[in-house]
Amino acid sequence: MAAKKSDFFAIAWHGSAGIEQAHSLKDELMQAFEQNSKILLDISQIDDIDITGIQLIIAAHKEAEKLGRQFFVIKNIPKQISDFIALSGVIIDNYTIQMPEENANA
Repeated sequence: MAAKKSDFFAIAWHGSAGIEQAHSLKDELMQAFEQNSKILLDISQIDDIDITGIQLIIAAHKEAEKLGRQFFVIKNIPKQISDFIALSGVIIDNYTIQMPEENANA
């Protein structure tokens, strides 16, 4: 599935997405859900993630379903992050989204 980024409220995580950042990352997600119906999470710039970060992504997806909102993670996930997510036994493929090239035919 492809979509235009401009159709969504985009959140970008940078650096670490772990237990130390959990409170602020959760707050950011919850504020986005209060004000937007379509949320897009970009984790392409994170260096590491732990199970808490993965749980936040799962919880955001569940919250979106509960509120009747749309929530997607951009598929451009760094290999070490996608490998860790896979090793944790979590599958997020059903709520990842492929973004079209930003400058294609611009």
